[in-house]
Amino acid sequence: MEEYINSLKKNIDKRDLLLALQDFQNKFGYVDQAFIEQLSLKTGIPSGKIYSIASFYNQFRFIRPGKYHIKLCSGAACHVNAKENLVAELYKLIGIKDRESSPDGKYSLEFIPCMGACALGPVMSINNNYYTQLKIKDLKKIIHDLDEI
Repeated sequence: MEEYINSLKKNIDKRDLLLALQDFQNKFGYVDQAFIEQLSLKTGIPSGKIYSIASFYNQFRFIRPGKYHIKLCSGAACHVNAKENLVAELYKLIGIKDRESSPDGKYSLEFIPCMGACALGPVMSINNNYYTQLKIKDLKKIIHDLDEI
């Protein structure tokens, strides 16, 4: 990370802040607190302000993605199609909640406001493989198959 911070131009202003955050996440998979603090020192922008700006956008992750990064749609259409039952089952199966990573680094979980497939909900993706019209039995099989890998 230090090498990355040093590679940034000397005077990053607020206009360049989002670009730096996006670039860091593209390289390292997420934006961590240590990076935010180093970026604060480099820019003079308080770390709380940087986090506030980054957390406004749902594109930024603040946890290290697991080997299997699970995204579950939490939009209205998915919600009315039994998303809550899926959430409870998913919590039981992988042992983590929204915006957490499992201690072994195998799973991370993120709720997404809408995945753009409302007619096919509930929708889930794992490493950009999409599962639609998800039922609990499907979810159990998917997670079981991942556990076997």
